[in-house]
Amino acid sequence: MVDPSKIFSLSVPRSATGLMQHLQLLVGREGHRWWCAGVVSLEKLATFALKMAVRYPTTRTTRQRVHDRKLGLAVVHFVVFPEGDRVRWWLLSDDGRGGLADPASPDAKVAGDAMAADRHITLGDYVLLFATKKEPRELVDSKTGKPRRILKDLSTWTWKLRAEVVSEVRTGIKACCVGLEYGEEGSADRRAWGIRGLLAAQRSRPLFSGVRTQVLDFHRLARDAWAPCQPRWALTHASLAKRYGASAGALRPIDEVMHKHLPKMRRLKVYDKPPTLLGDLGRS
Repeated sequence: MVDPSKIFSLSVPRSATGLMQHLQLLVGREGHRWWCAGVVSLEKLATFALKMAVRYPTTRTTRQRVHDRKLGLAVVHFVVFPEGDRVRWWLLSDDGRGGLADPASPDAKVAGDAMAADRHITLGDYVLLFATKKEPRELVDSKTGKPRRILKDLSTWTWKLRAEVVSEVRTGIKACCVGLEYGEEGSADRRAWGIRGLLAAQRSRPLFSGVRTQVLDFHRLARDAWAPCQPRWALTHASLAKRYGASAGALRPIDEVMHKHLPKMRRLKVYDKPPTLLGDLGRS
């Protein structure tokens, strides 16, 4: 018999970025590649969570999960995140018996492997992938004895922008160039628009390594596409061209973007202290 109090005591991530990092760690570092997900209304959340707890060991403690692994039993996590009057949910499981990879599981036919090309976990604009990235390494040259920097290929789980989103941003950059829309990055009293506003919006995304690389690619595309447009823009803004010279209508340099405006993702706190609980969502 499942204790409802344990279900209602499951913690809820404090932010969307924290949720993404939590899913990344569960799938990547902890090996919970098997998953299924969906949406449920707030009023049905308690009933649905109880149903999942009856099917899978979602309320086990850390010590109990270690014991389950030794017995070859599945470790299953139930993750929820509120969106207005509905709640997104995920079940994530390893390969053990009784989990989503078990053919006898009630949801085996709808569960997917996050490594499979057609079953990646997605969330809004983002997709969770096992991707290759370049990681800088410092080595000592055996001949000169001097340190040198190399880029090493590393494979890791990371979030990236979905292909459709990448296409939309690229199209937006090209449209801004055609319309000579230099625009504004935006501030408290000025709306963001044009190619500068579009690029600033990309820099404000959760900068997981995959997303960060894509945002840099957007800036490189914008740099190359805007370069022949800048002189034409300056002709239509003569006073600004006279005042700022060659920098009139210029985009931020790539090095400046990389080192000052795209901080590397750090480990976030997934939960508040004290955390919001699943039961709190139901009562709200």
